Amino acid sequence: MTLDESMENLERLDSNGITAYIDPRLKEHLVKVGNINVDFITSEMGSGYRIKVGDDDCSTGGCDGCAGHES
Repeated sequence: MTLDESMENLERLDSNGITAYIDPRLKEHLVKVGNINVDFITSEMGSGYRIKVGDDDCSTGGCDGCAGHES
């Protein structure tokens, strides 16, 4: 997916072979609340991107991917 916008003044982020660009002011704000995760998912409802901001609290067992997490 690409956007037809200028990447000037954006900060480049690389993770797991994916490159993304973000406004440094937005990143500064989001980093205060925890990790930024973007996943491509497929479910009964269809496919798309899931964006999570912040760290999941696995102590309640309510998050995906935390199976076997010891509190």
